[in-house]
Amino acid sequence: MELGICMRDLPVEEVVELGRFAQDNGYSSIYLPETGNRTPEGGLSGRSPWISLAAMFAETTDVGGAVGVAAAPFRSLPHLALSAATLNEQSEGRFTLGIGVSHREAADRLGVPFPTSPLRWTEVACDELMGQARFGLTFGQGFPVLVGALGPKMVELGAARSDGLVLNWLTPEHAKETIDLAREAGAANGRTPYTVLYVRLSPYEALHTDAVNYDAMANYHRHFERQGLKSPEAVVAGTCLQSDDLGRAREQLVGWAEAGIDLVCAYPHGLEQSDYQKALAALTS
Repeated sequence: MELGICMRDLPVEEVVELGRFAQDNGYSSIYLPETGNRTPEGGLSGRSPWISLAAMFAETTDVGGAVGVAAAPFRSLPHLALSAATLNEQSEGRFTLGIGVSHREAADRLGVPFPTSPLRWTEVACDELMGQARFGLTFGQGFPVLVGALGPKMVELGAARSDGLVLNWLTPEHAKETIDLAREAGAANGRTPYTVLYVRLSPYEALHTDAVNYDAMANYHRHFERQGLKSPEAVVAGTCLQSDDLGRAREQLVGWAEAGIDLVCAYPHGLEQSDYQKALAALTS
C-alpha cells in the first residue's frame, strides 16, 4: 500500500512545499479536493487545486498529484478533460483526475443545479471523460479518471466505468467489503480498479468536529449508518487517525493495507503547517 497526502484549501506556495515534503518523506501523491463554497456571509472560499498542482508539478520531479475530487457537475465535461490533459502533459504523466457529484447542500449554497440522478450523471461523465482521455485529445497522453464514491451503487459504477475510486470515511472492515465489491464489478468489465482512501489525521477535537459536520449531510449520514457508526465518537474511532497518538496511527494503517486499499491519503486537518509535517513524517518513519 502506498501513502499519499490529502490537503484542502492551501495557499499555492504551501502546496509546492508539500510536494517537496512528500518526495523527501516517502509519500507518492498529493490529492487536493475541489472545495469551492459559499460562506454563510455570502463570500467564496476554496482555492483552486488546478493552479496549485500546476505550480507543484513545476517544482517537483516524482510526486503525483490529483484533483480529488473535482465537483464535476459544476463544470463542463470538455473543459474538465482539457484541464486534466494539460496538467498530465505538464507533469509528464503524474496527474490524476478524480470526479464526484459533490453534495446537494453545496450545490444549493452555490446556486447551481444538482443532478436529478447522481448515478446516471456519473455514468455519462465517466463515459465522456474516459473517451476523451483515450481518443478525443489532440495533445498529450490522456489522463486517469477516478470516481469519488460512498454508496455501493456508486462504487460498482466507478469500478466498472473508470480507472478506480476515491473513497472516504471507511473502517478497515468496510474498506474490505468495498474493495471486494469494486474488484468484482471491475473484473466483470475487464478492469482492475485503483482504490484511494482518505483517512483523516488530526487532533481528536478536530476529528470530532469534522465527523459532526459530515454527518449533517444526508449522503454521509447514510454512509456512516451502513458501517454501523451511530455517533461522531464511533466515526472517529473507526475511520480516523489521531495525531496525538502516532504510534497507534501507524498500527491502524495495517488494517487498510490488509483490506486491499492501494493508496491511503493521510488527511491532516486542524493542524498548523509545522505540526502536520511532523505528524506526516512520523507516519513514514
